[in-house]
Amino acid sequence: MEVTAAKPLGLEIKEAIIGGKRKMLQFLERTAAGGRLEFSRVLLSIILLFLMSTPAESACVDDALARVYRDTLLMDSKTVYRVLDDPRAVVFWLPLSKVTICDQVGNVDDELAIYYEIRNQDKNQMVRAVRER
Repeated sequence: MEVTAAKPLGLEIKEAIIGGKRKMLQFLERTAAGGRLEFSRVLLSIILLFLMSTPAESACVDDALARVYRDTLLMDSKTVYRVLDDPRAVVFWLPLSKVTICDQVGNVDDELAIYYEIRNQDKNQMVRAVRER
């Protein structure tokens, strides 16, 4: 009868960890070798998704209101917007009010168009507008 010496517990744990890592590396090697084309498609999709979503994050700008005339808003940046909503909504907007202007795509007069949501930070109101110049 042959007696084998028991391994210390720490050594058994290390061997188990090394064995698990070895199996994981073998699995990754098989996946990479067999699915390079599939992996590249997934990576390309992720990159394209990232590139397409980046402009949406930078579509808002901060500005200040210079003047309101009926349905027209003139900004400090010299940009002019025509209000699409009820012009009475902007009657009490005061010059130097802080506004945030965000690009939007949607229906304007039953046509797909780019319009802007102008949010008055002082009055906590929002109107839709199109850019005149």
